[in-house]
Order: sequence, then C-alpha cells, then structure tokens
Amino acid sequence: MNLIAHFDEIFLKGNNQKLFIECLKNNLCALFPGTKVKRIEAGLWIENFQEIDIARLALVPGVANFAVAFKCELDIVKITQAVINYNWGIDISTFRIKAERSDKRYPLNSLEIEKKLGSEINIKFGYKVNLKKPDLTIYINIGSEDAIIYGNRYTGAGGLPAGSSGKVMCLLSGGIDSPVAAYKMICRGAEIELVHFQNQTQVTQEVSQKIMDLTAVLARYHGKIHLHIVPFAEWQKQIVINIPSDYRMLLTRRIMFRIANSIAKKRKCQALITGDSLGQVASQTLENLTAVYQAVDILKLAPLIGENKITITALARQLETLEISNRPYEDCCSLFVAKHPQTKARLMDVQALEKKLDLTTIDKTEYNSYYIGM
Repeated sequence: MNLIAHFDEIFLKGNNQKLFIECLKNNLCALFPGTKVKRIEAGLWIENFQEIDIARLALVPGVANFAVAFKCELDIVKITQAVINYNWGIDISTFRIKAERSDKRYPLNSLEIEKKLGSEINIKFGYKVNLKKPDLTIYINIGSEDAIIYGNRYTGAGGLPAGSSGKVMCLLSGGIDSPVAAYKMICRGAEIELVHFQNQTQVTQEVSQKIMDLTAVLARYHGKIHLHIVPFAEWQKQIVINIPSDYRMLLTRRIMFRIANSIAKKRKCQALITGDSLGQVASQTLENLTAVYQAVDILKLAPLIGENKITITALARQLETLEISNRPYEDCCSLFVAKHPQTKARLMDVQALEKKLDLTTIDKTEYNSYYIGM
C-alpha cells in the first residue's frame, strides 16, 4: 500500500527544514525496509508499505499523522471517478470533503472542489454531510503534477525525528518507567544509548534477555541502539558494608550516575536521562533527587518528572514494553530499598557517606556493549 505522511514541528525549523525531513526519510527507510519515501508538496509519499506495520508507524517520532492514499490525474472528472469508485469502508453514514491546493493555479478553488465531489459522493453512497464530526473525511490535495486522495488519518507520535537533536545516555532499569522516558527523548529528536546496571545476585539468561528485549522494542521506533551493561557486584558489596540501610538507595544511584557519566563522555553523549517521576517513590523526593543529581555535572533530564503512573503505564502498554518490564527481576536499586528509606536526605550527609566508598575506579569500570535493533 501507499501512504501520505505529514509532520508538524518540522515546519517550525525554518531554513533547517530540509535537514529534519531528510532525517525522517532516512529513519523511515531504515525502520521499514523495502519502503520508498519521497518528499512531495503535501508531505511524505511512502510506497510499498506493509499494513502490518501501521501500528508501529503511529509511534515513530516525527510523523504527525498519516493515511492510506492514492494518486490521480488532475482532471476533475477523473478525480471524481476515483473518489466515487474507491471503497471507503463500512459503517459510514456521514462525511465531509476537505480540499487543499498546493498548486494555486488549478482552475477550481478548494470550495468548488469540495462542492463538486460532495454532491457526487452523496448521490453515489447516500452519505450525509457533517462538517464537525463525520464518520469519514475525504482529503483531496491538488499538487502541480497530480492529486493525492486519502480518507481518515491515523494519529502519529509527532515530535522530531530520532537523531535530529543530539545524543543522550538513558539509564535503563528494567522497570516500567525508564523505557518510557527513553521513548520520550526519542520523540524529542534524540539519538539514544542505554546503560543498565546489572544486579549480579540475579544474573540469569532470562534477566539479560529482559534488558535486551526492552532495547529491541525501543529500536522499533528509533533504529539500532547501543546498550551498555555494567556488572555492579563490587559496588553492591561496598555499599552494603559501608552505608546505612536507609541511605543505600541514594548512594547506589549516585554511583550509577557517576559511572553513566563516565560512559556518556566516552560515547560523546550530551545528557543523562532517567525515568524519575516526582514523588513516585522514596528516592524521587525533591531532596533525594537533588542529592543524587549533584553527583555529576552533566545535563540531567527526567522527561517523566510531572507524569503519574497511570499515564506512564498506558504509554508503556502502547509501546509494548509493559509486559516485558513486568517480567520478574529486581534491579540494583530495588535490592537496596530499606524498610524505612531516607526521604529528605541532606546533600552534606550523602556526600559524607560517599567518602566511605572507593570512587577512584569509576572511570575504569568495565562494561559490555551490544548493538541491538532491526
């Protein structure tokens, strides 16, 4: 099938529009092998698209909306015949025509096209006109070479195409929130890499596969992703021996931030991304976030900071990461959840406790890297 795809934010990029459009074209070709993508006056024309991939296309950043479409010669008689002979589907009783002219030299204006086609549709199918909430909207875009015709549009993810806004390092815990946070950054045009800190009390093939699977799902909307897995056993031992139970979570996160920061610099990433949501758990109070984020001076971003769990879970379900995230596995942070964790830590106290740990090995931390994707 063929599709017409539109974008929104890209139009705000002025003289840089072409760069963003080219990035989106390249992403679509990489994510959907076999398709051909061409810039046309009305948006992007996508050929050889597979119907099974429609749900995934709706989540690809940069695409505001899209629809199954076909082309027709510019002659109004042929356009009319194409419209009334097309199978627009079932359960339709109301409709409207929405015509646009990319080429203003066309002899009929938009209103005249709409009246002409609307009359013919009414006669052929008996549909009644409803300009506010029709069952079917038929779009006609008049270009300089042909007309693009399509019906109801699918809503896309919008935003900016992945890879158009720089590279970031996302902390991937294996829970529900962090994959959603990573996806949110993809929607802002970021190229992402992922870092996971492995709870070595539960190192099994199933656990490793869970992290790989989450990465593979994100790659469906981003393209291939570098995943870095950091063994965390030695740090787990140090923290248990040296840190009081109510502070272990915070010190664990500070060490993770330091290691992630080191890897990010090596990989030329410009920010660290977390799945933090303000107040959701004990480690995510303002005081505790301050104590953790202070560990490094790289830019820290938390795209879910103002979201609630219901909204986050709904998006995880839509992305198809939720079921994977719910597989049994306690990450490194979960291991250190105290019965009564510190919720209003003072930075000076956290820094004092951190001095009991050997931070000299941070930049020497070994990790395994994988390149995962379609």
